[in-house]
Formats: sequence, structure tokens, C-alpha cells
Amino acid sequence: MSSLLRLAGLVAEEREMIRRNWGWYVALGIILAVLGVAGLVFVGMLTLVSVLFVGWCFLIGGVLEVAHAIVRKGWSGFWLDLLSGVVIGLAGLLIVLRPVAGASILTVFIGIVFLVGGIFRIGTAVALRNPYVGWFILLGAIEILLALLILSDWPYSALWVIGTLVGIDLLIEGVRLVSFGLAAHHLAPIGGDEERTPRPTPAT
Repeated sequence: MSSLLRLAGLVAEEREMIRRNWGWYVALGIILAVLGVAGLVFVGMLTLVSVLFVGWCFLIGGVLEVAHAIVRKGWSGFWLDLLSGVVIGLAGLLIVLRPVAGASILTVFIGIVFLVGGIFRIGTAVALRNPYVGWFILLGAIEILLALLILSDWPYSALWVIGTLVGIDLLIEGVRLVSFGLAAHHLAPIGGDEERTPRPTPAT
């Protein structure tokens, strides 16, 4: 219902375009959801693929940043851009050449981020005493527990942490797109006054 309300607020052209292409959203959502489930089953393979993807992104980004610095040579930020590009490019190259070691390092980083984020969330909840303090503390505690689980199981956690997180993200995004597509399918055509909803079955 919330998806329908958000869609109803679009301008006529956007609304009609989304309504006509609802099937593509559903199809893409199904593909992402299937990939997410497959990734959770073959979590080690998804971890390796994800790490290689991150490594190539770093490598290409570093090369582009170095090229940008050279093209604009002479400006005040030249050395900063050049050094940043070299560091990012080398990090990407190392990850691509050593994906297992890269997965191990990224897993430690993820664990630390969860730990710091959980502590910060709980501290903020206690300090501010907002109406949602209970939820903040609960989420913070979950993040800390995840961090402890990841770090205590390291380096073996490097085999499943990244793949699990990516698989869950793909699954959630797939479900979201399927929901969005089905909501778009029930939008009334331009000129209609009501959303298309299934007719109630007559009582017998």
C-alpha cells in the first residue's frame, strides 16, 4: 500500500511509464532475488567475485585519478590527486592479485565498522534519550554481536562474511523491485480515478 501511495504522487508521464514497464521491474527483481539466494548457497564463490569486483573498481579508479592528475598537471592539488590515485590503484592491484588476502582484510574492516557503529549507536541513544532509545540500543547490540562473531571467527569468517552480506542485499533488493513492479501494475491508467484492485469475490 505504501508503494502505491508513493507511486500515486508521480507526475502523469512518469506514472504511465512505470505502469507500462512494471514487468521489467518484476523480472529484474526476480533475477536479483535468485542471484541473492544462489549467493547465499555458494557464499564462498560470491565472496571471491565480490572481492575481485571491489579490486577492479579500486584499480580502475586509481588509474583514472592518476590520469586526471597528469592531465591537469600544474594545479595545486596535483600531488594529492597523484598520490591518492597511486595508493588506490595499488590497493586494487593487490586485491586482484591476492583476492583471498583481500577478502581477509575487508572482513576485518567490516567487523571493525560494525563494532564502532554499534558502540556509537548505543552511546548516542543513551546520551540523547530519544523516544526510540530501545530500538537504537537493540540495533547497536546486534551490530556489536555481529562484529564479535566476525572478528572472533577471523580469518575463517573471510570465507562467508562478504558473500553473505552481498547475497542478503541482492535478495532484499530483488524483493523490493518485485513489490514495486506489482504496485506499479495496479496503478490506474492515465485518466482513471482509482487504482486497479481485484474485484471482491461475491459471498456465497
